[in-house]
Amino acid sequence: MQGYAARPGGSQRLFLAEVEAAEEENQLALIVEAFREFENGRMPAGPGARSLIEMFAHIDAELQEAARTAPKVLEDDAHLECLLRKQAASLHIGPANFCWFRDPSKALCLKLAATPDATKPLIGMCDSARCPQATHHPCHRPVWARQAHTIEDFITNRRVAKGERKRLEPERDRALRVVAEIDSATSAHLVGAN
Repeated sequence: MQGYAARPGGSQRLFLAEVEAAEEENQLALIVEAFREFENGRMPAGPGARSLIEMFAHIDAELQEAARTAPKVLEDDAHLECLLRKQAASLHIGPANFCWFRDPSKALCLKLAATPDATKPLIGMCDSARCPQATHHPCHRPVWARQAHTIEDFITNRRVAKGERKRLEPERDRALRVVAEIDSATSAHLVGAN
């Protein structure tokens, strides 16, 4: 009888393989969506935005070169997905950011936890406003806006101690800065479209 306490194998291993395959497909879909936003001029924000934009520009150049040298009609994103698949493996999804975990030595979460040999980011410890591998996309804006609003509620509440309200102000300002960066990346697209 195989239960949850049994050694890995059989149905447990099959289930784990299905979960991993679904995660890989989700990561690939998210990176294709981020690339399409890039193509449409909607750039990512955050400390890792520059390296992601450079990577997307390189892939876009490869696609342009392939279209020029070997023109063909593709019904789907097969070529694009092939180019992005390796990058999708480095994508880790946080509630308020995407972590492009390509270089563990640059991961702020691993530095803060003093675990430089980890093979995955500690997404629960992510400080995406400071990590050089984190990006913010339009889908993350509601999380940051909600955080800024919630902190503002605490700051304006007279029942919260004055010292605590003062301590929360930099957190609110950081959340508002991330929202402004996301809005700026989006509004640049809207200005370019007019």
